[in-house]
Amino acid sequence: MDIETTSLSLEDKTTGRFDEGRELLKWIAVLTMTIDHIGVVIYPEYTFLRIIGRLSFPLFSYLLVLGVKNTRNVRHYFTRLFLFALISQVPFYLASGIKPYEGFNIFFTLSFGVLAIHLFKKRSILTVLPVLAALFLNFDYSFYGILLIICLDVLDNYTKYGVISILVLSMLFMPLGPTQLFSLCALPIILLYKNGSLKIQREVNQKEKYPVWRKYFFYIYYPLHLTVLYLMNVFYQF
Repeated sequence: MDIETTSLSLEDKTTGRFDEGRELLKWIAVLTMTIDHIGVVIYPEYTFLRIIGRLSFPLFSYLLVLGVKNTRNVRHYFTRLFLFALISQVPFYLASGIKPYEGFNIFFTLSFGVLAIHLFKKRSILTVLPVLAALFLNFDYSFYGILLIICLDVLDNYTKYGVISILVLSMLFMPLGPTQLFSLCALPIILLYKNGSLKIQREVNQKEKYPVWRKYFFYIYYPLHLTVLYLMNVFYQF
């Protein structure tokens, strides 16, 4: 679900550096998201699965922040995410057991998060619009999700203020969902990446292109794994 760019930044015309640390963040996010959704769809009685899953959204949100920073075209980035939001809506409501328009999947949150970051960087009052959309349209993670994305953008530029804003946000929303407080466990991972400890880079030749399948895997995996979990729940009656 990154989420933009190939983790490959070219230093000259022939060589560049591939950011394996960023790939690691993606895989941790995917793994914890899958565990979370197994807890939602198949084993709702096991709270620890949901606790583990709290790491996924902050990690995806931070990857989104990096994606906005590196993308060449914010509009295309938003459009891609929004397209997958539409694709993912049917698997989302089937797996979640809700009606089609009772809630909207995480790709809506992420796509409107791109708008929020873009507007926030411009110091525009219109930044409030993605927040209100997430609230009234009942996006996954609601307006908390958009606010967290903005806080992570602050963290990427001003670490201290970003950390403080995330802690405050988490405390404010703790009464609405106590397990969400465990999302703070993703913060050390994000900070390790930001300070360079997880920026595991290797030089690559420009001809060694980032495979298209790997880039789009993080988009396709979301609706695909929800579909698989739904079918498992229906046919195997977990």
